[in-house]
Formats: sequence, C-alpha cells, structure tokens
Amino acid sequence: MKIFVDTSVLIEYIKGTKTELLEELIINKYSLYISTIVYSEFMFHFISVTTGKSPFTIKKKKKIKNILETYEPIKFLKLFEILPETKQVTELSYLFMKKYNLLPNDSLILATCKVYDLDALASYDSDFKEIAKKENIKLLTE
Repeated sequence: MKIFVDTSVLIEYIKGTKTELLEELIINKYSLYISTIVYSEFMFHFISVTTGKSPFTIKKKKKIKNILETYEPIKFLKLFEILPETKQVTELSYLFMKKYNLLPNDSLILATCKVYDLDALASYDSDFKEIAKKENIKLLTE
C-alpha cells in the first residue's frame, strides 16, 4: 500500500502525542511518501518542537546547524520517499485551491496523492476529511 504522510502525522509523532498511526504504518512496512512541502513544514516545526523556541529565533542565533547535528532528523526522514512537485501536481493543486478553498500546501498534498496514484493519505488535518472522500483518496486518521 502506498501512503502519503502529511506533516500533521510527523509533527504529532515527534511530539510524542499521537504516535500510533505512524508506528502502525512503519511496522506494516507500507511504502511511505512525503513531498518537499511536507519536508519543509516538518523541518520548520521540528526546530520549534525540539528547542521550544521559534525557528526564527534559532536562525537569528545561528543554531540551526547545532540542532540538526544534535538530533539528525534526516535519519527519521529517510523512512519516506520524497515525491517531487511536477508541473502536473502544481496545475492540479491550483484547481483544488479553487474547487475546495484549500490553502496552497494542502492543495499540493492532495494533488500529489492524485498525480502519483497513492492509495491513501495519512493526516490529522480536518481539511482533508470531506475532500479526500470526494477525490476517492482513503484518509487514514487513526
């Protein structure tokens, strides 16, 4: 089963608040995917979660390298294949923004699932609840 993992699942996992869904996906050895958008969102939140400070504060103090070398989040991210945003993904994303009133990052995630014909989307984001159903994408929330 090919599953796109949304940022919300990754963030809750590293916070230790909702770990069961991702653990189940990993244990069952599903093919797990993220996009560069999810990578970016995750890294931004990772800095905040691990330091308890704003990523902008950490940048200003020139501590990003220290955080990355201390925690090495890239090891965690290697569990996922990163799918590129293509012209097709971008164009479909634009249509989804108009059709479903989605913000750009969420529309890119939905478009990525469609373009790469993934089986499911794992997300805690309530914006996907009705939309995934309409687009015939299985939504995994628990």
